[in-house]
Amino acid sequence: MGVKGLTSYIARHAELYLTPYELHDCSLVIDGDNLACNLYKDASGPYSAFGGNYDDFYRTVVNFFTVLDECNISPYVLMDGGYEPRKLRTVRARLRSKIQLIKRINPCGSYPIFPRMMNEVFVDAVRDCGVPIMRCLFEADDELAALARKLNCPVLSYDSDFYIYNVRYIPLITLTVKARTKLRKESASRRSLRKKEAKKLEKLVKGNRVIRGITINNQETSPQWVTYKYLDCCLYRVEKLITRSSLSKEKIPLFAALLGNDFISRKLFQNFFAYGLGKIGGSRKTNQHQRRIRRILEWLKHESLESAKDNESFAKGKLRSKQRAAIKAQVESATSGYSNELCYSLDFFRKHFKNHLNENEMQQEGLESESAEECEKETSDEEQEAIEEETSDEEQEATDEETSDEEQANDIDDLESKEDEENSSNADDDSVNSDRSEEEMVDIEDDNGEKTFPDWFLQKLHPGHFPRFMVDLMSLQKYINNPQIEHFHFNDCNEIALPILQHIFMLLNHVKGHETNNNSFTYLTRATRISNICFQEIDITKNPIYSFDPSQPNPLLFHSVFENGMPYLNRDALFSEIKLLPADLKLYFLAIVYWLHRSSHVDLNHLHALIICLVVLRTVDMKIPPVRNIRLFHKRFGNLIKKERLHRNKLLADGVTERGMKKEVKALSIPERMAYIPKSDCYLVQNELLQHFYIPEIFKKKYDAYSSVVLHAFAEFQSVVFQLHTLNALLDFPYLAPKMGQLYCGVFLYNLYNLLKSRPDVAHYVKKYIFRDSSMMFDFYDYLWKWCMPFVPSSKKNHATRAKSKKRIRKSKKVSTESLMKKDPYTDML
Repeated sequence: MGVKGLTSYIARHAELYLTPYELHDCSLVIDGDNLACNLYKDASGPYSAFGGNYDDFYRTVVNFFTVLDECNISPYVLMDGGYEPRKLRTVRARLRSKIQLIKRINPCGSYPIFPRMMNEVFVDAVRDCGVPIMRCLFEADDELAALARKLNCPVLSYDSDFYIYNVRYIPLITLTVKARTKLRKESASRRSLRKKEAKKLEKLVKGNRVIRGITINNQETSPQWVTYKYLDCCLYRVEKLITRSSLSKEKIPLFAALLGNDFISRKLFQNFFAYGLGKIGGSRKTNQHQRRIRRILEWLKHESLESAKDNESFAKGKLRSKQRAAIKAQVESATSGYSNELCYSLDFFRKHFKNHLNENEMQQEGLESESAEECEKETSDEEQEAIEEETSDEEQEATDEETSDEEQANDIDDLESKEDEENSSNADDDSVNSDRSEEEMVDIEDDNGEKTFPDWFLQKLHPGHFPRFMVDLMSLQKYINNPQIEHFHFNDCNEIALPILQHIFMLLNHVKGHETNNNSFTYLTRATRISNICFQEIDITKNPIYSFDPSQPNPLLFHSVFENGMPYLNRDALFSEIKLLPADLKLYFLAIVYWLHRSSHVDLNHLHALIICLVVLRTVDMKIPPVRNIRLFHKRFGNLIKKERLHRNKLLADGVTERGMKKEVKALSIPERMAYIPKSDCYLVQNELLQHFYIPEIFKKKYDAYSSVVLHAFAEFQSVVFQLHTLNALLDFPYLAPKMGQLYCGVFLYNLYNLLKSRPDVAHYVKKYIFRDSSMMFDFYDYLWKWCMPFVPSSKKNHATRAKSKKRIRKSKKVSTESLMKKDPYTDML
């Protein structure tokens, strides 16, 4: 949810609320979506404007959990599910802000826009690490807190809600992902946070730098004694806030609701802040919201929980009775989640990760959480250490109090002058809020039990096979389309995948024996050419050709997607020829064929770039260490590359043009040969292509060279893969799910497209320049290209031949004019 302003407030007073902590030999509950977003920011860096470097992101996730394993930490990852109705207003506001971002994309320093399949790549990486993972029905915050209390372990996230939950909380921004070594006989020192550390944390929060690199296999010199590895971090307990502010645990959720979260707007309390709380002290060091937090804490000290929620308290804010009732209902709904004790994830992990969970429970038996009295003692000591700094702040606030009083009086006068307008607008909001409060109560009742969702759906959702939007389709009949790196003046990139989404919704509502009357859903997306969102009602007019039984789904239901809207596609030949491809590429190339027939922005250079990219990532990164830093690559493998280059040049001098292949390897099919490709080929090919994994230098000088039109076609392709991946999971995986971390790199694809678009003969260029050092890689590329050609629409083939002929004509004209200039004796005079 997120409590507004609380993260900055805690960071400003970090020495009072946070304690240094050594994380090792324990369980750890992780907020999966939060971790995925912050790891992607660290992995992508300035490359987020190219649609997703999934290869770097996959390795970053694997490295993160490798470091946790070095410290003997057992993680449990929980992912968010669908949106609750009361959060849709926040979702719409965030969607508008994302639309503003893609309108003005800066290729060198754009704010990160998370790509379409980021969560799917994260789930693949977590599974490959053997870490337990589960997707919740709705937002995972309550489930994270409940599981952490059951396992008696901390929560790792970067969400201000966990400052309110009664759990041990490790802010992700305080975690140093680098294993350090310490003597086992040394006990962990209980010290307070130093001033330098607190100031550094405050700067990191302001700069939004959450994860700052990951170091694996860190070797530190240590004596010949028993040691252990740990991670440096800071730990927060809610007792710190309670003892510091003299509040009871029951008041903490109300404190969070007054500040505002995703379920309740802070604007509802603006009159209450102006009239009910009285004057808010001023200071040049803190903004108004930070001062409001302090004033709310002081107000709650002198109020009981009943009196704080009573209508008379809100009456002080000059609110009408209907407004007070609606706000009180929303406060009750917004605070209900902080005290949830239901824990479905524990049963799921016990069932599917039985051995893993039992071992960790045995380790946790001897551990006891610190008592509130110990926390009070620590807090009192920290208060004495920080009292000098606090008194200086109060003196500064006292000097500025007169000016703040005048500003406060002016604000109150403005509010009184606009009271009539606000009351009229609030009267309209009352009806909306009352309706929303009824919906919230219904949602809470449904959320108490998962019986509203069928068992077959939960069995696919909880292991992470379904993306989160499937819950929205089932519960809200809505699909929220987040914008990607795409061309702002074109229709949204998910439009070509709408037939697949319609097919998914049709199957969800036509389950054999449980048919429903839901014949339409709301499609929420960006409007074309304007910075706003639009709602489309998508109607389902047809029934599935084959009956849908979730226990035994018919694979032919997957084929139905390729029937309509593709008049030039031979569907029978497609599903016959798809058997010739490797298992992990079948669904990927079905998406390519769908994309070629549906998209009007794709050309053959996009297809060439996709095939080259998957050949490189699928073979080179699997054979040799995936080093992207050019200097480090030459430092580690430079001598080996020089020796291999000299050896091959000597063979060329002797007349040997092609290297021999073993008979056993030559007898295999071309895709099967890729498992036996020599490492020397990979080193040489990577040495030539490594420069294309970086942003072109011209973008730093001239932004106009950046083309979002090129990226729009790749964004459409990602949408097709995403929807087909979901349909594949719904039908119990008739095809192996593609691993995008081994197939797709956004900046590499963009550079390849620009490299190939000016080549008259792309295949010749690929053979003589890109894969000149590996005939096996070129054979695989040629094999995949020839497989695609029968399914490429004739219009795109004709467009490519016309472009080649124009280049030849232009070149011949240039040659003829040059010859005439040479023959003309009066050329110098001209």
